[in-house]
Amino acid sequence: MAGDFQLNAGHLALDFANTLDNRYDPERLRELLPTYERFLVFARQSEIITGQQARKLLAETNKGAARRTLEQVIEFRETLYLLFWSVATGQAPDRSRLRVLNRFLADARVPDAIVWRKPEFIRSWRDLAESPGGPLWPVINAAANLLTSADRHHVRECNAETCRWLFLDRSKNHSRRWCDMQVCGNRSKARRFQARLRGGT
Repeated sequence: MAGDFQLNAGHLALDFANTLDNRYDPERLRELLPTYERFLVFARQSEIITGQQARKLLAETNKGAARRTLEQVIEFRETLYLLFWSVATGQAPDRSRLRVLNRFLADARVPDAIVWRKPEFIRSWRDLAESPGGPLWPVINAAANLLTSADRHHVRECNAETCRWLFLDRSKNHSRRWCDMQVCGNRSKARRFQARLRGGT
């Protein structure tokens, strides 16, 4: 279950919303969560669950439950993307998407507890491997926390037209333009350079 997700959004909920690549480019559109197993890979790489929990879920989740859980995962992802996109673009949220979010919040029985890990108390999840949808609970919780915090004002959309991934802009003057400078930022620079070369010939 090797992890290969680009977790560069600066927040769990936004990394999850970004699991559809090239969303606005039909020819290059790529579903990063095509199977329940890939969702578990995301959860493992995001440190939502342990490797042991991922193996337990894979072993104990039948095909029907895996398919139903994946459908819920995708529905929630699309809801999150559109809600955070409305935040990033300053538009009013789609009320139907808010209803979906609230349904997930009502259904998510997020099992947590306060534990002592020297030298402090921390909030910790109980066993997220108790049900196939367990790894989604922390994502739902993270999304609700971000949407209702002041940090939501720093949610941005990548300037690359075919990318448009979301990220939390924690730069000093909140002027970050790219989800990843090494990927989208460099591609944009290369395109501008090529355009200047063509314009000069």
